[in-house]
Amino acid sequence: MITTKNFILNISKGVLCTSLLLGAVACDPLGIEPTTTVDQDRFWQNSQLARSYVNNFYFISESASGDKFQSEQWSDNCQGNYEQDWDTYRQTKFTQREYDENSGIGVFNAPWSSAYKNIRAVNLGIEKISTSTNLTEDLKNQLLAECYFFRAYIYFDMEKFWGAVPYIDKALSVSDETYVPQTNREVLFDKILEDLKTSADYFSKTTIKPELGMVNADVANSFKSRVALYAANAADASAKGIYKDDAKGLFKFEKNSEHYYNISYTAAKEVLGKYSLVDDYADLFTASNAHVCKESIWPVMFKKSDREGFNPTAINGPDGYYYGGNKDKSHQWGYRSGLFPTQDLVDCYLQKDNKDGKWKKWWETSQAKELGIAVNAKGEIKGSGKDYRKIYENRDERFYSTITYDGSYMGPEQEMYMIQTWIDNTTEGEKKYSSLHTGYRFVETLESAPINRASTQTITGYYSRKYSHFDSFYDDGTLNKEQKQTCFFNIRYAEVLLNCAEASYKLGKADAKGFVDQIRERAGLSKYNESEAGHNLWDEIKLQRRIEFAFECPGFRYFDLLRWAEADGKTTIEELNTPSRGIWIFRKGKESEEIGEQGYPVKEGEKGYFTPKFETFKMSYNYYERKFDDVRYYFVPFSLTTLKDYKEIQQSPGWKDFRYNN
Repeated sequence: MITTKNFILNISKGVLCTSLLLGAVACDPLGIEPTTTVDQDRFWQNSQLARSYVNNFYFISESASGDKFQSEQWSDNCQGNYEQDWDTYRQTKFTQREYDENSGIGVFNAPWSSAYKNIRAVNLGIEKISTSTNLTEDLKNQLLAECYFFRAYIYFDMEKFWGAVPYIDKALSVSDETYVPQTNREVLFDKILEDLKTSADYFSKTTIKPELGMVNADVANSFKSRVALYAANAADASAKGIYKDDAKGLFKFEKNSEHYYNISYTAAKEVLGKYSLVDDYADLFTASNAHVCKESIWPVMFKKSDREGFNPTAINGPDGYYYGGNKDKSHQWGYRSGLFPTQDLVDCYLQKDNKDGKWKKWWETSQAKELGIAVNAKGEIKGSGKDYRKIYENRDERFYSTITYDGSYMGPEQEMYMIQTWIDNTTEGEKKYSSLHTGYRFVETLESAPINRASTQTITGYYSRKYSHFDSFYDDGTLNKEQKQTCFFNIRYAEVLLNCAEASYKLGKADAKGFVDQIRERAGLSKYNESEAGHNLWDEIKLQRRIEFAFECPGFRYFDLLRWAEADGKTTIEELNTPSRGIWIFRKGKESEEIGEQGYPVKEGEKGYFTPKFETFKMSYNYYERKFDDVRYYFVPFSLTTLKDYKEIQQSPGWKDFRYNN
């Protein structure tokens, strides 16, 4: 028997009821049924229980997402730290492709067992809800629409890691053959897209309006436009034949990419015009009512009891003192962070030239000339000037919602809340007091990599900012790290515009630029002009996706790089095969033993002052290397234990007989 109270409790915790899923039924030895239990047949006739069962699927999230932004750390947007006991940020096993033969992957737990448990739950829901004789047609249509959506959602998450996985569309029982062969990648994409179409069709048949935060027809179509772009890229990869090690032809496509671009374009067009971009980009990540804004399509709302696992406020900052401390109170931020934006990302945010008003790369503006900025043969940028912080002024508005930089504030614009990341690089023998918020603070030579606790302060010169709220301190000066009421978006309208732009461009349609211009103008930029931008519209679309969604949950950059490179037939992805870049800012620190004075820069005219200097750099430390120089890295390998037991599985391309346990 199923205990109703316990089942609903499990639903609230996001745990599937094992007794229901296995079909086990236990009876009272006296044959008397307690009023707190209900058998399976009656369970599915009860509208509230059926609704609660489907609600459980909303606890499913995309892999490598959440407030640790794992997939962002795998990309060139973010550098994780090397804190000795923090595998959450120390992503070297994944970024350096040090996979383990037994687990198949590094520290990251890719979605396999958990995904198929969830798929079985969804399939069971589809079967039981479809055959229920007591649920209204309206409710059945709504619940089935959600079930079909989540089945697509789960399979798409798996596809991104393995490409070809077994597709199961029934609730398997103990008498079924459970070693199901892998499904061809093209077929898998087609089934995902068909499930999303079915979801939208069911939504069109119900008069029930989904509650805020629940999926609906617009969510199904928006997600369909996303999936179809990936399918189009996979079709192009097939045409280029980049996967040679594919004996079963699992990665072969018969349809071309145009077929899938048309699906993406059409699905996005179903949503266009129903939403619009909010005026202030920052409001998306700070406003308490962001979930009801005009850009919100599928928000995940703040609920204090359920948001312990998503609290960027508690982790996105420095691990040390903040300014204004003294002998009596040396207040500390104490974040032990690990999410550091790279210089490569920062370079993407354009700056308005003070003289001609045009948007340019920050090192090409008139302000840059005043700082004597020069680019060396390796592409690194150097400059100097007492007003060096001008390099961060008048940037693309999205910069200030995404990046915390030297001279910005985590909280009110008061000295104690200022973040400074400069390094005291005075002559040897002098006392060095670097700024309070740099991982290089106690390092004598920059050739030594900041590791362990030192790496929990920025090692790139930047901290991440998105979703975080730095405006609440207690009277004693300690920091309140509780996440304020906000939301994150599984889907927002900006993605629909950029999905449509990408599909439109690939189909040779004329409206792609208009979608991009909407994104640019909201960020305070002028409309796209190829001669001013210095690159074509396709490169602009990719650039806008990178900037628009940097440090969001879910992340896009890593998988965007994979799918675009795959479509181009690349065996090396340059952005993922090179170390991260950062910026060093050099100033003279004030020599003092006083805690309230340490970390302050010497002012002009004071002893030891020199004009601040800065230079961008590439991390030449083995801890922070990245690797993507072989086609095998497009997918994670199946573990040897899985392959030993599951003979129907073909190893991911390039991994057959490869000894990858280093």
